Amino acid sequence: MNSVSISVAQPKIAISNPYKSKVFRAWLIWGLATIFYFYDNLLQISPSAMKPELMLAFAKQAEQFGSLSAYCLYAYGLMQIPAGLLLDKYGPRRLITLACILCACGSLLFGVASTLWEAKFGRLLIGVGAAFAFVSCLKIASIWFSANRFAFLIGLTATIGFLGSAFGLSFVSKIIQSIGWRESMQWGGGIGLLLSLFLFILVKDKKESQAPHLNPLTQGEKLEGTTNKEVLQGLLSVIKEKRTWIAAIFGGLMFVPTLAFGGLWGIPFLVEAHGFDRETAGFCVSLIYIGWVFGSPVWGIISDRLGRRNLPMMISSGVTLVITCTILYSDHLSLYVLNGLLFGLGFFSSGFLLAFAVVRESHKPAVAGTAIGFTNALNTFFGAIAQPIIGKILDFTSQHATGGEHVFSLVEYQKAFVSLPICLAIAFCLLFFLKETYCKPVV
Repeated sequence: MNSVSISVAQPKIAISNPYKSKVFRAWLIWGLATIFYFYDNLLQISPSAMKPELMLAFAKQAEQFGSLSAYCLYAYGLMQIPAGLLLDKYGPRRLITLACILCACGSLLFGVASTLWEAKFGRLLIGVGAAFAFVSCLKIASIWFSANRFAFLIGLTATIGFLGSAFGLSFVSKIIQSIGWRESMQWGGGIGLLLSLFLFILVKDKKESQAPHLNPLTQGEKLEGTTNKEVLQGLLSVIKEKRTWIAAIFGGLMFVPTLAFGGLWGIPFLVEAHGFDRETAGFCVSLIYIGWVFGSPVWGIISDRLGRRNLPMMISSGVTLVITCTILYSDHLSLYVLNGLLFGLGFFSSGFLLAFAVVRESHKPAVAGTAIGFTNALNTFFGAIAQPIIGKILDFTSQHATGGEHVFSLVEYQKAFVSLPICLAIAFCLLFFLKETYCKPVV
């Protein structure tokens, strides 16, 4: 019996790999969100490079100049917790688009403002929009990426944001000298409107049910069936926790040199008190943010290796205090030494980010987002208060003005900046009252 072999040609099936497209989409969406975060950081620090122009146009006193800049921080701090709750409820696409439009409109209004209150309202709009930037990046990371990438994306997002601050100080100074401060802010508004269009078209929401890896560290972690009463109870549990208050106040005091000196008064200090040109001063102060870029991940690694939070924070605050006093109260520093100290100021002060880890470890996962938002709000408020206070002291000690604008001396700046080492000294002392978590959840 002859055997007959029959060969059947198998049809070729093209197998697509949907994973690649999902990965590309995830990085695209997160990347656009981080571009917005970069953009809002640039807008937030821009007044530091515009002191002479802004004081001639609006703020006849240093306190008014500090208050004008701080309006952005007031709105930013107030919106931290609401931003997380709104993102959980409505998703990032609509909110991040609206936030970018608010920043753009604020920049445009600031650029055309004819009165101080119009300029302050423009800064207020920028602050409200900016409050959604970092939180949106974390929300998108929690939805579109696996949980084991979340910590990496937090660090990468923060790095991009601080690069925006560093880039902004030197870049904005050059642009202002080329086309003027009003035109710079108007161009910034136009760029923001274009970016908001890309955000609306390309950012996509993803249902929470499709993301079982949702990380509990995102702002306002959403649990199915969570009621308004439960949300309020979670907030009250955060407010009642002593460790949260100590860690949050420590972080706020440690952040004052970055927001008050790096974010506003650093460039005027180097220009007026030390005779730097504005472009060089902008580069020097930007090194604070470069220090943050390098220091932020390093302190986390050191803390995890040691299994301690308090000891690294003590080292961070102590060294930051010494560096700050050296920068402010040394009359003769070479450019290279000054640049090294400014980089060190950012590097060592970034150690206060461990306060967020302490807060996270002090609460249940269901309220971790609220706790982190509460901490971030206090961090912002301390810097917002410090900016006009420094201006007030400058006004009080100043005895002269040039061309309608106050030009302050080194001694006058040194008197006004006394609040910075005081804040850092208090921060260091607070750590003696903070219970160690040993890098583990205590709840």
